[in-house]
Amino acid sequence: MNKLITTARTTEVDDTSDRLLVLYNDEPALADEPFLKPLFCKMKTQSDQITEAIKRDRILSEMEDADAEVEARVRALNAILKGYSAMPMEEYSTAGKALYAVMRKYKLKILGLSYGEQSSNIEAMLMDLLAPELKPHIDVLAGVPEAIANVRTAQTGFTDKRVAYEKAVALKTGGASATELKKPLLELINSGLIPYLTAVRNGNPDMYAHFADAVAQVIDDTNAVIRRRSAKGESEEGVK
Repeated sequence: MNKLITTARTTEVDDTSDRLLVLYNDEPALADEPFLKPLFCKMKTQSDQITEAIKRDRILSEMEDADAEVEARVRALNAILKGYSAMPMEEYSTAGKALYAVMRKYKLKILGLSYGEQSSNIEAMLMDLLAPELKPHIDVLAGVPEAIANVRTAQTGFTDKRVAYEKAVALKTGGASATELKKPLLELINSGLIPYLTAVRNGNPDMYAHFADAVAQVIDDTNAVIRRRSAKGESEEGVK
């Protein structure tokens, strides 16, 4: 039996373990097998952990993207208001200066603060910008209502992603990343399951051959995917 290629992506190892668990659960004769039962109990725990870690890592990436969107929208609003404040038409410059004064109060350096501090400052900035006395200035400047709305939308999106990430972190995955969790799961398959099935298949084919052959097929299928990807020059981890 072949072992799972060690350059398998985290998602591929997780998917392989899920398929192996399905195979084992479909073998009632092996349900209480003294070696396989504890091995697959351990595999189920590790597979669940890596699945949650993959979700968490994805959400972290999405949160970072959302934060970048917030920063881009704030910078765009700052540039628009700065431009209006320098316009030669008094109507526009007066309104622009009134609104740009709010931006100057908070300064773009708030974008370099921690997630919590940045969010707090942006919420306060939006509250100041949307004060009733500033509405006439906003209404007179084309594009400004939309620019402020874009900041609002981006900030709300970031907050949603941050809450989702915090919920994911609260799950019991030991804080390890999906990549870190891949190694012990891969070792359990390659150094635990495969050598054992190779030995018992030869010693007792009537009991183990069907299951061992099915496991071998799952491993070979995953390895074929890995080899095709390698031939195309794709990265090991790719998109998790």
